Amino acid sequence: MPQSQRVTRATFRTLGRTAPPLALALGSVTYWRPGPPVPVRLADRPVHESARRGSLVHRPTFRGGGRRSTQVATYSWGEPGAPGVLLVHGWRSRASAFGRIVEDLTAAGLRVVTYDAPAHGDSGGRGRTGLDDLDIIRRLSDVEDAPWAAVVGHSLGVLAAGIALHEGVRAERFTGVSALTSVRSATDWFVRVSGLPWALRDRFATAVQRYGLPGHPDVYERFDLLARTVPASVPALWIHDAEDRMNPHVLSERLHEAHASSSELFTTTGLGHNKILGDAAVRSRILDHLAAPASA
Repeated sequence: MPQSQRVTRATFRTLGRTAPPLALALGSVTYWRPGPPVPVRLADRPVHESARRGSLVHRPTFRGGGRRSTQVATYSWGEPGAPGVLLVHGWRSRASAFGRIVEDLTAAGLRVVTYDAPAHGDSGGRGRTGLDDLDIIRRLSDVEDAPWAAVVGHSLGVLAAGIALHEGVRAERFTGVSALTSVRSATDWFVRVSGLPWALRDRFATAVQRYGLPGHPDVYERFDLLARTVPASVPALWIHDAEDRMNPHVLSERLHEAHASSSELFTTTGLGHNKILGDAAVRSRILDHLAAPASA
């Protein structure tokens, strides 16, 4: 564990025991902010630089980052008239993380559309919430002439994209890689890794909602992909590594159970949370899922 992380954990652990209100306030501020954008990896630069770039003017939902409109960077590849695939990246990531998958999809004759979420990549803003992703996904979907041939999400992007499908965005297929199941599971993860005492779990969840999304008291109920499932008419593929330390494999097991009549679970070993996106077997499985007959 890096020294900075050990110091952070010790700080939250101490404040959680001696000054819980201060620990909750500090945690709420930290929770919604991903920190400095990660750079484009060297291996992903050719794909990143070959994209057709665009932008959306977006009004952030995160209260702590201000409500001024900001620019969201969008990217597309492939022939303009080809069937479209929407990609939604995870927390502290960026669109270019899908670089190898973009290459596979365009080589298969598909058109790829994606974006850098607020406070990520080349987009502006200081925080990201699922409501931001829902708004952006809807706007990108509204200009499509047909349902997405597929939607592919990674980590937090699985939750946002899955809820968008539940709420009416149209797609023929869905793939969730290293999935997060709910906002509740995200706040539980933060409590575990930050060092906050577990006894503050429920109070922290309330504080996070009040600080970041004060006008949305239903955020925990709304962003729950186990209860608000992807429509059964959209076959789903869950891909997860057995050794994922950020989002444990059991999350995709639960999603598979919640979508038992319309989903498959593909498990890898030794790839972790992020390397899984570049794995050849994973990429092949995503393409197979897109090409499978509707009755499969």
